[in-house]
Amino acid sequence: MPRMMNCSRLLVAVMLMISLLTSFGEVMAQEKPNIASYADVQTLAKATAGKDYVPQPVIPQFLKEMTYDEFRHIGFTDGKEIWNDTILPFRLGFYHKGYVAVDDVKLNIVSDAKSKSLPFSKNYFHYLGDAAKLSIPDDLGFAGFRVKTVFPGDIQLQEIFSFVGASYFRARAANTILGTSTRGLALDCGLPKVEEFPIFREYWIVKPKPGDTTLKVFALMDSPSVSGAYEFLLTAGNVATTIDVHETLYFRKAPEKVGIAPMSSMWLWGDGLKGPEGDHRPEVHDSDGLQVLEQDGKWLWRALNQQSYPSIVQLPYQNSFKGFGLIQRDTRKESYLDDEALYHMRPSVWIEPKSDWGPGRLELLELDAPHEGIDNIAAWWVPEKKIEPGSSIELSYQISYFLGDRPEHDKAKAVAHRVTRDADGTIFLEVDFNGPGLDYRDASKPPVIQILSIRAAVTENKCEKSDKGLWTAKMTVKPTKEGPIELRIGLKDGEEQFSETWSYLCPLVPPKVELPPWKKKPAAEADVKAEKPAQ
Repeated sequence: MPRMMNCSRLLVAVMLMISLLTSFGEVMAQEKPNIASYADVQTLAKATAGKDYVPQPVIPQFLKEMTYDEFRHIGFTDGKEIWNDTILPFRLGFYHKGYVAVDDVKLNIVSDAKSKSLPFSKNYFHYLGDAAKLSIPDDLGFAGFRVKTVFPGDIQLQEIFSFVGASYFRARAANTILGTSTRGLALDCGLPKVEEFPIFREYWIVKPKPGDTTLKVFALMDSPSVSGAYEFLLTAGNVATTIDVHETLYFRKAPEKVGIAPMSSMWLWGDGLKGPEGDHRPEVHDSDGLQVLEQDGKWLWRALNQQSYPSIVQLPYQNSFKGFGLIQRDTRKESYLDDEALYHMRPSVWIEPKSDWGPGRLELLELDAPHEGIDNIAAWWVPEKKIEPGSSIELSYQISYFLGDRPEHDKAKAVAHRVTRDADGTIFLEVDFNGPGLDYRDASKPPVIQILSIRAAVTENKCEKSDKGLWTAKMTVKPTKEGPIELRIGLKDGEEQFSETWSYLCPLVPPKVELPPWKKKPAAEADVKAEKPAQ
């Protein structure tokens, strides 16, 4: 009997060992692939698209329900960056989950052709005030990452690149601050349906070498409709900071619309729309125009506006374009009078295709916004080719972040405009131009205004030179009242147009603009001040 018992124990041990080996084999089979190149990310993205979409893990409710002020008590601790104790030219910091940063982001470091996960740790962050009492899970995970490096010729490390929230990322040049956001992809954007927001679920940051000026980052995008492979080359610059993007998209299903190289910005008031009573700032915006450089060298300037309804403008191009972007053309501090937001230092953002994008259309979305904390302007490229389930798209482009206008712009520019409305519905528009072809032009030889109007008739127009040397195109417009008027104008000398084309969607009635919530006085305080007798 004892002998039989020993045999039974041996049989159990053997079976247990087989079970353990089988489990270990399954774990090894499911082990994360080593990602060390863009080709590796493409392979992973294609395989991911071939499987059912897996929703994001849900973060603790108390983090999701945080207010902005509560979330401000949690932050990355400076000095705890990856590579902080080395001579390497880049430093990595992280973003904590909470408030609107709810996406789960995995981070990895690639070194010597091997990728290694960066585990989450609460030690990277500080928790102040009531946040110190929160029970933060040890495996919470990151919301994103930021990159510090030095601008050429400088020695001070500064935060220059930021990747956080869905597929959003931002950057800045040496003479700008962070502003307009860029995104990896937009799906079903500007449609009467819920937009799908693809997420960069995982990043692989390639460890730089001493002396490197560019940081390479790979990313895996995922959403119900698409999985994508991305390669980013981040290069900080004094005049322009650039991000070179290479992406391959694998579609599980066909979205109604695909927005390539999307960006989002804010325009609250400025040229053509006055601010509310009680706010001294003449203009409040991150960008003041959509700019396009067409294949034939012509420039289009689409002045931004806040509409009282969702407005989307489509600009078709059969041969794509040389570049487009949301531009902060006005960089004069006196135009904004805001020492906190520093709108005069917000960067312009420019997209330059580096591959053949084929035919398609640019789209500009303009929304109303209750305050300047909400992006209400967006632009993207929509390919003409229909997306089919199982299909893929591969393309590349460069994003530039810089101050002011494009340096290669060699035409006269529209630098300001004004809108006045008469009681009978007549609209008077004035557009100021300056630049080549106008600088030394005699006041007795005004250029010809080339005009295209939609839903309106231009009954009068003339171009006059001001005391400041600007040339002002003045127009009297009679709307048909079928909707907002669309205007396009350019300045001609004979048959040659020597200015950019200025375009504008002008509402018949200006949208209502209110004070931002933080500038409004509580009702009780306002009543007390109203009742207080004059001294």
